[in-house]
Amino acid sequence: MKYWRSSGPVTSRPHANGPIGTCLLGLALATCASEPEHPPWQCNKDFVCDPDENQVSCPDDCVWSEATGEGPGAQVCDARENWTFVAACRETCGNGQQDDGEIQDTCPRDFPGPGCGDGLCAPAEDPTRCPVECHPGSCGDGLCDLHENTAVCAEDCTDSCGDGVCQAGEETTCTRDCPPCEDDSCVCGDMVCGTGESMTTCPQDCTEPTCGNGVKEGNEPCDDGNKVDTDACTNACALATCGDGILWKGEEECDDGENNGPGQQCSADCELSECGDGQLGPDETCDDGNDDDTDECAACQPAACGDGHLWTGEETCDDGNTIDTDACTNACEPADCGDSIVHEGEEECDDGNQVDTDACSNECLKPRRVIFVTSGEFKGNLGLIDDIDKKCRTAAENAGLANPMTFKAWISTGDFWPAMRMDTSYLGMYLLVDGTLVAENGWADLTDGTIFHAIDRTEMGTLADGTPWTNTKADGTAGLNHCVGWSSSSQMNTGLYGSTLATDTAWTDSTKIAACSFPAPLYCIEDP
Repeated sequence: MKYWRSSGPVTSRPHANGPIGTCLLGLALATCASEPEHPPWQCNKDFVCDPDENQVSCPDDCVWSEATGEGPGAQVCDARENWTFVAACRETCGNGQQDDGEIQDTCPRDFPGPGCGDGLCAPAEDPTRCPVECHPGSCGDGLCDLHENTAVCAEDCTDSCGDGVCQAGEETTCTRDCPPCEDDSCVCGDMVCGTGESMTTCPQDCTEPTCGNGVKEGNEPCDDGNKVDTDACTNACALATCGDGILWKGEEECDDGENNGPGQQCSADCELSECGDGQLGPDETCDDGNDDDTDECAACQPAACGDGHLWTGEETCDDGNTIDTDACTNACEPADCGDSIVHEGEEECDDGNQVDTDACSNECLKPRRVIFVTSGEFKGNLGLIDDIDKKCRTAAENAGLANPMTFKAWISTGDFWPAMRMDTSYLGMYLLVDGTLVAENGWADLTDGTIFHAIDRTEMGTLADGTPWTNTKADGTAGLNHCVGWSSSSQMNTGLYGSTLATDTAWTDSTKIAACSFPAPLYCIEDP
């Protein structure tokens, strides 16, 4: 006979003293012919290749085939083949149980039909379809065992013994049908409808339907005889259905009975509600049955600006927050110069117009005005306001600053002070000559008692550490010490000064005075 090897079929002859004396060389799992003799129920020419049989030891039961793959029959592992010889039977097919990936068309041996696989050889089971469960293992011992029925052992199993019903007189002769009982209630004919009895099997004892006896009686749709309420037949002998309030294991995701339906956690189809299933569930305002969050229903809520989902055709951006000054405004439009919203970190201002000469340019930049402290120092006899302004303009012109003729001195007499004669409506920036920010938001910011940086740079950009003449309070109004209207350089007269090191009110009002004979610089501000 032939055997498969990796290099092709080989030929071997039976041993003179019995079955084959050598093992297959090419198949590590083939049964060795020299192994102990199989039990008597094997190799009985029942045309069933059992899991522990193969073509070497049981050639009558196990048919050898090359399984060339030509035609549908070559890809089917039937009852007379096993994985040792047929490619279609390899791995799990043919092991007597249904495994993942197997179907009845390609592996009928593992799909024997109802009953097979429960460990019991039922009365109507075909031994060729259920070889593991149905075999004459103890045939002839006078007892119908669990692995026997009339088909495999007629001498032990009669039409009555082995039918699953405990009849009168079978208590000792048919232990298979009659499990041990504490009383006579399990015997048909004792006028007691006992365990395992029904109107069908024992009408003399059972006159009314009994749910749970394993027999469908009367108007019962089903009766599986078990206590499992979550299978296809409930403990009330009703067919499991969606909406009965009982979770049908493996078939339903949920079942809340009357509470199933729209707006509930469990749908009318006994599926758990989730966004995108097309049914309105708890906390859902809409559900369009798709996963597209860019349409009018996003994450099962009506699309809206600020939900973090870009609504196609309606929104240009959507960052999901309520910050109006970032890259996406609260109108779900990209921040842009001219939209009247100051884009933080990108724009200095945004007045929403196209006037380039107002407080905010068309590039969303604030106007800029220069402020400095003079490098030159002067005694208290500074002269009239115009004379003092001229000192600032001369310094700005000599330094080459832009718009030198617009500079004014930050100083007060008894009759004039900055808040009176300067542009108090200015909203732009005040900067040092090197671009350092002093006040960001115009006059109000300059006169609120705190400046961003000390005015410590001269018109030439050099650092200064001085006490400029001011006689001016932080709000731009006049003080009381002005060297007699800035006409005296006498040691007997005094003037109020500020500090180029200060960023609080002391920058203009140190609250200290000096003799008018003391030379000091001036603050100068660009003020067209």
